[in-house]
Amino acid sequence: LSMREKRKAGKLDIFFNPGVHPQFAEIFNYPPKGVKYHYSMPSGDHNSEFTRKKRLVIVQTHKLGLPRISQVKNTEKYDLIYSTRGILPLNRKPWIVDIESGAAFAGLNWNNLKNPIMQKIIKRFLSSKYCKKILPQSDAAKKSLLENIDCSGFKDKIETVYLAYHTTKLKRKHSDTVRISFIGRGFYEKGGNDLQEAFKILNKKYKISLKYKGIVPEDKKLKLPNVHYLENISDPKKFYEAIFGDCDIYVQPTTVDSYGVSILEAMSTGLPIVCTDDFTLPELVEDGYNGFLVKSPIHWYDYRFDLDKYVEDVKKPHPETVKELVEKISILIENKKLRESMGKNSFKLVESGKFSIKERNKKLLKIYNEAVED
Repeated sequence: LSMREKRKAGKLDIFFNPGVHPQFAEIFNYPPKGVKYHYSMPSGDHNSEFTRKKRLVIVQTHKLGLPRISQVKNTEKYDLIYSTRGILPLNRKPWIVDIESGAAFAGLNWNNLKNPIMQKIIKRFLSSKYCKKILPQSDAAKKSLLENIDCSGFKDKIETVYLAYHTTKLKRKHSDTVRISFIGRGFYEKGGNDLQEAFKILNKKYKISLKYKGIVPEDKKLKLPNVHYLENISDPKKFYEAIFGDCDIYVQPTTVDSYGVSILEAMSTGLPIVCTDDFTLPELVEDGYNGFLVKSPIHWYDYRFDLDKYVEDVKKPHPETVKELVEKISILIENKKLRESMGKNSFKLVESGKFSIKERNKKLLKIYNEAVED
């Protein structure tokens, strides 16, 4: 079929290059009507040691001034290339690209992004007639792009498209204990230390429990019967049941997330959220509606050019963060109706709101159709 015939018939073949993060499955598993994604799912775990070392190798190449670039094979099969993670296609074919922040083009290394050679190459790609859209995953990501790259030649191509997530209705068993859950690989960076300090205070007053999924230094583990450190759970259904099903409040006082996918996952199961005001999180959590925002003294974006200083400061005590965590979590512990209403609001935002698959696909389909019009 010709492009005009395919568009008239509502059919599009799109090449998609997913990473190992689960967020990409939420795109290719739930395509807009008439869209067929062609992709090869990479193997591995995005948090594995191998993946982390691979990222470090890639960062070294970016020091030479080369952004993330790839060549898609057999493009005659596709109507459009949907590139992810700031990877710039070399193909003379219509393409769009999504980013989690402005540094995505430089492998998430902000200092490398300052390289004049890299800036020039990125601007050349994004200004080309083949680049149809640049899709930041949040308004915070869009702002970081505009602040770090001269976008004057292609500003009209930039459009925020939020990550979306499928909803999961979990039957939560009644418990007299208010159950708190947390996910975070980096103990200090994800706010695990601050949460544990808050939990120790709350534990003296309330009947509560904590499920912690992440890496915790042995000397930092709380020796309490109501604190449970979970091992890896590979089965998604069992993972959801363990972390989000047996839970009343999801808490994540992170200082390092560019999006906060685990928060979106918690919302998709109908949980109230308590998190910091870091980067994209104020777009996920509407303070007082589906949870509470806690002011953080540490925001990774402010440290993007000095990671050593960030690592130093994030390991320091944050008494104001701990105090506010105690205040906000206490409100939810004491008010079951508020917990339930905020949880319903979280679910609504994902089921039919701005983080819904329906809303995302509506935007994407319009972007796809406009991209292939030429």
